[in-house]
Amino acid sequence: MPKVEVYYRDSEPEPGISLRIRDKSASVEDLLEAWQPLCDDETLFKAFAQDNYSMCRGCTTNCCNTAYVIPDIISFKQMAYHLHLSHDEFLQSYFQKEKLAVGLPRMKPDPCIFLKDNMCTIYPLRSLICRFYVCTRLSGPVEQFIYSLTWTGITAAILYAEKNGLLQTQPAAGLSSMDILFKGLIEEYRYNPNVQLFMNAEEYSDIPLLPFIDSYTSELVDVRL
Repeated sequence: MPKVEVYYRDSEPEPGISLRIRDKSASVEDLLEAWQPLCDDETLFKAFAQDNYSMCRGCTTNCCNTAYVIPDIISFKQMAYHLHLSHDEFLQSYFQKEKLAVGLPRMKPDPCIFLKDNMCTIYPLRSLICRFYVCTRLSGPVEQFIYSLTWTGITAAILYAEKNGLLQTQPAAGLSSMDILFKGLIEEYRYNPNVQLFMNAEEYSDIPLLPFIDSYTSELVDVRL
């Protein structure tokens, strides 16, 4: 039996993609392995897919064209290593300079710098914010759970960059509404103890899922635990 099960639930009060954590040792890597088949599922309704039922691969309404992507710390390190770049070189070459100047490591967009011929060129290394995006409905607890995981990982990347002198921390004028939103989220998660789980990890398999469960998302854990 897999440690994490992902499925679609039609029933109220929380219809949409749901999941079950069936093993205490389940990690972020186990969740990603269970989640990935959603991208290729042609029976799943997807708002922006061709005819609403097709795999994400080759999608012409590609979310990567306009996405505001800040990588989590695991993907950040893996992408830099893959490109044979230091972390500073990676930031300077692949991220928007004007966003770096205000403390936001956003990868170059319009389209994403890694998108070529409508295909992601670093697909196995893409960040959590990309991996978890499927243009279909998620149940409320799953949406909150994924949101918490993703922003904890992003905040860990920013704290790592700040600690190593790679990122500006001074406020700046002229922030967009999205910049302000993201900076607010980073401040919200900055002191979350789960950030340290990402900071201490080398791989997604090093990060347990259970610390991210709260009272609202507790239904995602199998009662047999």
